[in-house]
Amino acid sequence: MTRHGAGSTDVPRAASSTARGVAVLRAAHLLLDGAPPILNDTVIARLLGDDTESRIRGRADELQAPTVRGLRSHVLLRSRFTEDALEQAVADGVEQYVLLGAGLDTFAYRQPPWASRLAITEVDHPASQTAKRAALARAGIAIPVNLRFADVDFERESLAEGLARCGVDAAKRTFFSWLGVTMYLTREAIHATLRTVRSFASGSEIVLTFAQPNPDATSGADRLAGGAAAVGEPWISYFTPEDVAAMLRSLGFSGARFLSREEAAHRYYAGRADGLSAPRRVSIVSATV
Repeated sequence: MTRHGAGSTDVPRAASSTARGVAVLRAAHLLLDGAPPILNDTVIARLLGDDTESRIRGRADELQAPTVRGLRSHVLLRSRFTEDALEQAVADGVEQYVLLGAGLDTFAYRQPPWASRLAITEVDHPASQTAKRAALARAGIAIPVNLRFADVDFERESLAEGLARCGVDAAKRTFFSWLGVTMYLTREAIHATLRTVRSFASGSEIVLTFAQPNPDATSGADRLAGGAAAVGEPWISYFTPEDVAAMLRSLGFSGARFLSREEAAHRYYAGRADGLSAPRRVSIVSATV
């Protein structure tokens, strides 16, 4: 459940190629882009290895190409929007945060004071979590006391079973993030995950991203999909916003809200002079239980 692609790092190969790529894009942001950062991920470069900064600076021309800059903007936006939504959810009484397909996400290791009362759970395949924990240990990054790892092998147990085994309480209001994953799954698997989320306490929330059908073969999204397929992680599910709204409604969610390009531009890109701009198509939605 860890995905994306853009470069090599010291993280073991058991972590997905696309997850490593996303991490490189996040690390590049603080090294190559202007202030203020869209996502102030001060941990990711350490997680990727000691030579991360030199590798990124050595690839600066490649990473500043318009298509790659667009991919970086997409990755930064989805994480920043999710963390902002999580902060509001905590203020509203959410007690648990579950990252579905956590990959190399670093929120738990740089969490702000408002997150300290959350029970945070990173869900991923056992091999991916083993690789991440090894990278954390090498980097000397401490595991926070409010974080637990749910290593779920979906060939052996369901998401609901895995969450319960790891102490996630479905009776408590919970915030789920599901970023950069749905495009790799069948619609049946997507529905099954959403049904599990729907079984949590009223007032729980999910933020997820999705891939839109893209007829433009020169677009960044098309290139990203092609790169993922080349490393054995093909995109298989595409949705229009109308498809997503109907799916969420049919599964019993309420209040589905799509982040618009205009809102993203106003909230996160106003006044920037570094070439980062809101993605042409923003595919981020939040919904409540």
